[in-house]
Amino acid sequence: MTSRTAPTPEPLLIEARVLTPDGASLRHTDNAVACVEGRIVAVGTLEDCARALRADHRRIVAPGAYVLPGFIDAHLHVLAAAMAEAGVDCSPRAVSSIPEILDLIARAAAERPPGSWVRAPGYEETMLAERRHPTRAELDAAAPDHPVRLTHRSGHAEVLNSRALALAGIDESVPEPPGAAFGRSLEDGRLDGLLLDMADRVEAAMPRPDRAAVTAAVGAWARARLAEGVTTLVDAGPRNSLSEWETLAGLAADGTLPQRLVVMEGADHLGELPEQAAGGRARRGEVKVQPHALEGDVVGVEDLAAVVRAGAGAGRRVAVHAPTVESVRGALDAFRAAGDPHGHRIEHAPLLPRDLVEAIAEAGVAVVAQPGLLTEVAARYEQLLSPAERERLHPWRDAIDAGVTLAFSSDAPVSRSGPLAASAAASSERPGTLAPRQAIEPFEAIAAWTSGAAAVCALDDRGRVEPGRGADLVVVEGPLDTDPAGCRVVATVVAGEVLYEAPGVGSAGPRD
Repeated sequence: MTSRTAPTPEPLLIEARVLTPDGASLRHTDNAVACVEGRIVAVGTLEDCARALRADHRRIVAPGAYVLPGFIDAHLHVLAAAMAEAGVDCSPRAVSSIPEILDLIARAAAERPPGSWVRAPGYEETMLAERRHPTRAELDAAAPDHPVRLTHRSGHAEVLNSRALALAGIDESVPEPPGAAFGRSLEDGRLDGLLLDMADRVEAAMPRPDRAAVTAAVGAWARARLAEGVTTLVDAGPRNSLSEWETLAGLAADGTLPQRLVVMEGADHLGELPEQAAGGRARRGEVKVQPHALEGDVVGVEDLAAVVRAGAGAGRRVAVHAPTVESVRGALDAFRAAGDPHGHRIEHAPLLPRDLVEAIAEAGVAVVAQPGLLTEVAARYEQLLSPAERERLHPWRDAIDAGVTLAFSSDAPVSRSGPLAASAAASSERPGTLAPRQAIEPFEAIAAWTSGAAAVCALDDRGRVEPGRGADLVVVEGPLDTDPAGCRVVATVVAGEVLYEAPGVGSAGPRD
């Protein structure tokens, strides 16, 4: 692992309205922040903060903007997100029909040597004109000489063409693995190329991208996140082992990932990851449990409770993947059966009946959700959920009122909305067809990316703009209290170092 020695950041003075989101209120009695050696040393008037610094300090001058705690993306997948951005974009923002997908794949294949893989991430069948998955035969016609992997937006489904199926060793004689499924043609019952929850097998058949390609993709992706104000990335891979840790920590150490990094530990690899690396820029996070990703067929409450007990016995919080009402109930039951449920996490939890909201609050369990999906895939929710289910979709108003600790995230590459756009989706731009009464205030949404996320991820040195905290900050201008999506990030600061500035920002180097 090549380590980059981070330079000591120059003293920094930010002139902007100081805001730590606190419920629905706006508190900005202070108008400056001073940072020294990666920490906040003063918050107050411009004069007070200037006195806390030596004469030769750097300034960001944005008196009409807000300075907030840096955004913490509490659940994402770094490598998958970066490689998805480097692939053939088949997301709803790029395509609206199967012919458009096929055209993009054909164009990509024409630019590659025969036999090389075409990776095409992000499709969402409910938002295609045909309202169905593409088929193996269609992909064969688009790229007959290349294996093609067309990945669903959720990451839990994909469509392969015949060459890719053959390389993955999947044919009519292969039985469905536990927890997975094959799509079949309604006409003849043969494999149609659709695979559900078989990513591991497919990836094992694909050549690993070379290090230079990975580094370039991750670097570009991380820089884009800086422009969105994201200062901490929490990788939530359910299979994260020492190997994944070394890859991610290495990218942090050499500066490819400039943000702070938290890496969850897969439940089957408990105890493998060190506590930190890269000079503290990479930390070990919670134990991640995705029941069907565990070794063996572990799905029952008692089995899950045993995993939670093992994590808690090692002094660790546990995060359970729970995308359905039943899985949320199972996770909550397992937390209780394992002992004290307080502080553990439920990931996703899109549908929550009122009794579950109250039970989660009573147990002291946190919820980590993905608000950007409310606007990104609203059509999917409208098509697949009943009116009664839509009324209980992401009931964050009820959750906050009940006292649930809420953190927001992207689950990238699943959602591609940055924190400001996603905060609008949870508040001012929540679709009127999807439980509009569950909309929260913009500052409550921002809090779920800052103070709430810091609490859920046990990042006690982040999440608030206070002396002594780490100087992870974002400067935002625009109508933050009414329209977060209409705001822009002016500057992003990680550990006191200005890593992003928008064009035209009023700033200055060392002053004397």
